[in-house]
Amino acid sequence: MLNDRKASGTESNGKTSPHAAASSPLRVCILGHGLTSGGGRTVGKNLIPALGRMAPQHEYLITLPAGLGFEQVCRNIPHRQTCIYERRGLFRRWFDETFVLPKAVRAFRPDVILALADRGLTDPPCPQAILVHRAQLFYPPKHYAADTWKNRTLFHYHARHLRKALRRTDLLLCQTPVGERRLRQTYGYAGRTAVVPSPVSRFAIEGDVHLEMPPVLRPYADCFRLFCPSFYYGHKNLEAAVELFRRFRDELRDVVVVMTVAPEQHRHAPRFLRAIRRFGLQDHVLNVGPLPQEHLAAYYRNVHALFMPTLLESFGLPYLEAMHFGVPILTSDLDFAREVCGDAAIYFDPWNPASVKDAVLRLKQNPALAEQLAAKGRARLKTMFKSWDEVARQVADLLAELVRTRKDQGAACAATSSHAGDAATP
Repeated sequence: MLNDRKASGTESNGKTSPHAAASSPLRVCILGHGLTSGGGRTVGKNLIPALGRMAPQHEYLITLPAGLGFEQVCRNIPHRQTCIYERRGLFRRWFDETFVLPKAVRAFRPDVILALADRGLTDPPCPQAILVHRAQLFYPPKHYAADTWKNRTLFHYHARHLRKALRRTDLLLCQTPVGERRLRQTYGYAGRTAVVPSPVSRFAIEGDVHLEMPPVLRPYADCFRLFCPSFYYGHKNLEAAVELFRRFRDELRDVVVVMTVAPEQHRHAPRFLRAIRRFGLQDHVLNVGPLPQEHLAAYYRNVHALFMPTLLESFGLPYLEAMHFGVPILTSDLDFAREVCGDAAIYFDPWNPASVKDAVLRLKQNPALAEQLAAKGRARLKTMFKSWDEVARQVADLLAELVRTRKDQGAACAATSSHAGDAATP
């Protein structure tokens, strides 16, 4: 259910960003309760507080998922109310999003809604922008891999909800041009769009001071180390690492892939971890468990490449993290990866273990190529991507424009009605 955790509509920390958006104060509703997955959680924990810094003059109603640390990162946002969404089953979720959530939003009387995690309202009381980051909503099932029937049911639920919400949406925010094209094709959306890419997480950057090799990596100091920072999801295709070493263990005898999986992340995660042990691959597929974002720097600084065999991404934040830390990228030859990485990566067929092996050996045997890719990544990150504050400023400006447009349209309609009434008067 949604329960009001903080109802202080005038709370302020007294700080105002020198770069604050110049628009008039608005009542902004941020729907963030669906930010429960890895990528969405990272976006929310960076974007929401950045909006508070860049547009502190606004009043905010923010819906958040319970137990994931959002309350802490949002605590310094001035003029805010927060509603904490207790995660329940699918029926309870439908009930809350159909009846409870719209009622809470209307009671706040927002000027504009920013819906994160694809979860817009189907009948919003004001202009609405939706940021879509769940790639399953615009890629075919081939890219889901061996996901559970429960997750596939959820994807169908999300897609149906998004289709209905888009009918009453004024602005669709996409993370890449590829995502924008696929969303238009999938849903027949003909309205306004804007591309809002995700920057490197500030938490990862702030951890950049920790450069020593983590103790768990020290036994592999003489190996060619690949880093795969990901929760277990079906579309991440982590089984590709198991197949890679099962088939080519001898050729890759001094190669290790560092994973960050926990058994509770997915129904199939325990099976994946058992497969590593069953085939005796513990020295090739090293699972260190989930890492806080501030610990990522120590790993990026002590590996030879990022390894991403993923079948599905809306953006792929590890790509930017690798570019930031000067790490070459090995990843799937799919449109989302090429959109973000360009010429800063070596690509492979994620469904073909031989192709993956060839890409790994190509990089391993060519240090000059690794340096070239790292340099290209740094240049690409510097010229093509923004900071979180810049992204928040862009989003704040877009929201203010939606409000102005709606007011202008209302004024024009009122003027037209007035003229029509005057003409009808004898």
